[in-house]
Amino acid sequence: MAGNENVLKVSKQLAAPVRIYLYAQIGILRLSPCGLNLPVVHTSHHCITRSLMKQHLACASLALAVLCGSLSATPSGLNNIPTADVTPMGVGVIQAFSNFGNDVDSDFNLGFKTGLDIFGQKFEIGGDSHILPDKGGPVVFQAKYSLPFGEGLPTLGVGVANIALGSDDRDRAGDPFTYVVLSHDFDGMFRAHAGYGFQTDNNSVLLGLDKTFKVLERDLVLRTDLIQIQDESDWMASFGFLYALHEHVVLESWMSQPFDDGDPIFTVKLNFVLKF
Repeated sequence: MAGNENVLKVSKQLAAPVRIYLYAQIGILRLSPCGLNLPVVHTSHHCITRSLMKQHLACASLALAVLCGSLSATPSGLNNIPTADVTPMGVGVIQAFSNFGNDVDSDFNLGFKTGLDIFGQKFEIGGDSHILPDKGGPVVFQAKYSLPFGEGLPTLGVGVANIALGSDDRDRAGDPFTYVVLSHDFDGMFRAHAGYGFQTDNNSVLLGLDKTFKVLERDLVLRTDLIQIQDESDWMASFGFLYALHEHVVLESWMSQPFDDGDPIFTVKLNFVLKF
């Protein structure tokens, strides 16, 4: 992710917290000074969702919102896949998101993530929970490590999401989702992501692209990704965007569509960016 500083520059009109958040989301900076990826990049997001669970699709925000039959904490990423991006040290992101469509009731979920700098190494931790409708919870957690290989080279992300504590919560949430992913900026033309996720009866190839444009002097990030679902028997594609509405508020939204079975699922997420 090195050299990203010369590729994309966030508008000076954006307040520092949102600039940092966008850096993390689109991998503009490396995982050192951090950006939600001051150093690396974010996600948004996000990811396995209750609606997707009900449809047995596979997700991320988790951040992974892939269908793996469970709710998962959402690591920084694109729509339904995690990337090597991480939230920067000193930045916290409160996330409120909802999924609707595919003949299921809309839901409401809350999450939080932040970055850690430990001996010069970049990490991200977070958690989220289903709130409405029906019974809330369980609370699930995620953790990610980001390792840049150097200037002009990809960044490696290794993480685990959908970590539930307690046997009852594990029964509801399902097994953890472990993943390895590479993220690379192709000289500012676009960023590409490729990886693989491991979960009981739900392994998945993770592929994605994102591209940043300027709209009203703010960054608009267009994103698309592709994941395997239903125990690798189907694929699901998604298309969406990320846009800074305010110095502390970033909007994300995307549509997910299984190839062979199921109607589209729509996700809307608001990120409240805090710097401390």
